[in-house]
Amino acid sequence: MALDSGHPLDSLAADGGLSASDLCMQTQADVAGIPVLRPCVPEATSLGAALAAGLAVGVWKDVGGFPRVGDGGTVLFRPAIGGEERERRRGCGRGLLA
Repeated sequence: MALDSGHPLDSLAADGGLSASDLCMQTQADVAGIPVLRPCVPEATSLGAALAAGLAVGVWKDVGGFPRVGDGGTVLFRPAIGGEERERRRGCGRGLLA
């Protein structure tokens, strides 16, 4: 993503069903070489869509009326491997994306 956008990433936020896997999130951090943050609401994208829909149909007057959710904290996964091992692992996956 950093190469495509021209902007380096300092962290990656992940949500969705697969984000429930600590192994998957740690692997993402290791291979990306940046911290991965997992919100306490695993389906944050769906929650955001539901809140936006409720706002659009008048369930809430403004965003100040949204219920408080996600106060349970974010889990941070930090890279646990060095650059040489990271490049080795990235190399293993390059053929899969071609």
